This record gives sequence, structure tokens and C-alpha cells, in this order.
Amino acid sequence: MREEIKSQVGKLVGLKLQYAGRASNLFWLGFGDIIQINRRGRTEETAEYALHIQCSWRISLDNKIVVASRDFYSPSSEWDDKNEDFEWDTLGNNRFDERIKTFMKDNGQLTVVNIDSDEVGGLKVFLSDGYKLEAFPDSSEDDEQSEHWRFFNRKENGPHFIVTGNGIDKV
Repeated sequence: MREEIKSQVGKLVGLKLQYAGRASNLFWLGFGDIIQINRRGRTEETAEYALHIQCSWRISLDNKIVVASRDFYSPSSEWDDKNEDFEWDTLGNNRFDERIKTFMKDNGQLTVVNIDSDEVGGLKVFLSDGYKLEAFPDSSEDDEQSEHWRFFNRKENGPHFIVTGNGIDKV
């Protein structure tokens, strides 16, 4: 598994991190050139490669976590606990939204330097300037719903490379 992951995701080496964000608690990142694709009858601009992470993850610099998966569930610094209930899934409400926006603004020229993996589907993406993205599967579930992360090329529109509790799948 380790070598297959490194071979597939290794296509990112040398490419720029274009953007990062979320859909609910799915962390998405775009790498490579900005391309135009047709999606649902509309032309969209998007990064060539996509990485979608649904397991635990973190971005760190040296010995400090910059932003991580649990930040989805913590309020942003602007949240007022006296006047409102915290709804983590509302865009802009949580610490992730706040920290990823700052991270991307402050580090707009990061590129992928290296890729590593482990035997259970963990992924390390080493970025320029010393940053590191780590995805680490943290569930023993092994059914068809146990997706940890996926990687795909939007330009080629080929099969997605998916790491699950059952190993690697390509759909």
C-alpha cells in the first residue's frame, strides 16, 4: 500500500497548492495548474489535482500544529457564546475556516516537495517552507463506507484513487 500511495500521490511533487477548504467535515485541497472543466453544464476553473480528506489530519510547521481536523468543531475567535449557539457546519463559524483562510493568505506560494506514506493508508505531503500535511486514518471500520481520503486528476477525469479501511480502491 505504501509504495502505491507514494506512486500515485507523488504526481504532486513540484506542484503548487492552489487552495484549501471544506465541505462539512471533508477537507479539500487543490494542487497544480488552474484548468477549466465542464461540470453539470457549466465551465468551472479548478486545480488539476484534488485531494479530499475525511480522516484525521493536520498541517504543521516544526513542532506547532497550524490547523487540524478537530478545528472544524471549535468556534472561531469571533464567536460570541452569549448571543448564539455554536453551529460548526456554518461556513465561517469554526476555527478551521478562520485558520485555513489565514494559512492560505500568508502562504500563497507553497509547493509540494515530497510525499510519504505508511502501511495503513497514512499520507504525508511535505510542502515548501517546512510545512507538512499529514492524513492519518483513525478508524478500524472496513466496509464500503470507510473512505479515509481520495486523490484524483480533474483534467484527465480518470478513476479516483481512494484509501479505505479495506485498502485501495480505484473508481
